[in-house]
Amino acid sequence: MTLDENEVNRYLRTLFGRYEDSLQEAWPEILESNPKAMDEVTAIAKKVKRRAINRYLEQKYREESLQKPLGSNEDGTFTLESILHNPADDEPDETDRGKADLYKRIVNFLISECLRQRIENHELKRKEIELKAKRLRLRAKSLKFRKERFESWKQLMEEKGRQKERQIELRIELLRQKIKFQGE
Repeated sequence: MTLDENEVNRYLRTLFGRYEDSLQEAWPEILESNPKAMDEVTAIAKKVKRRAINRYLEQKYREESLQKPLGSNEDGTFTLESILHNPADDEPDETDRGKADLYKRIVNFLISECLRQRIENHELKRKEIELKAKRLRLRAKSLKFRKERFESWKQLMEEKGRQKERQIELRIELLRQKIKFQGE
């Protein structure tokens, strides 16, 4: 390597900071590629750093996904780890059977979740139908009330009309009598 090892080491320490593992991973790649300039060292260091970050994120995601609650209620009773953990799988001589059991447990869990979801959907559909029926009954009551109110208003208006007619007839009769009285 044509570059000074101490200079490369100081440069890598500034790039990686306190992450010694990445620094140790970068050195074999640097020695294998035999860089001529610091730009090549920078590219190798960035590649190692990016790989370490991706590895960390994948590991963290796997840990979190094992602990993440499954199901719609997410109460923590079902996690992927709890589904996969079974004391019967500790038998080392039957690994094929253990894998089959693992798949059976996953399938059973998924089927039970599907059935639970179907029951919940059926219950919600029943409630929706009940609410629609209640809404229709209330609508019918409202229409009946409006009809009765209209009928009573109609009767009231007809009665007022008859009263006005009587008043007009009485005025006309009064005017006739007045004219008749003045004519005599």
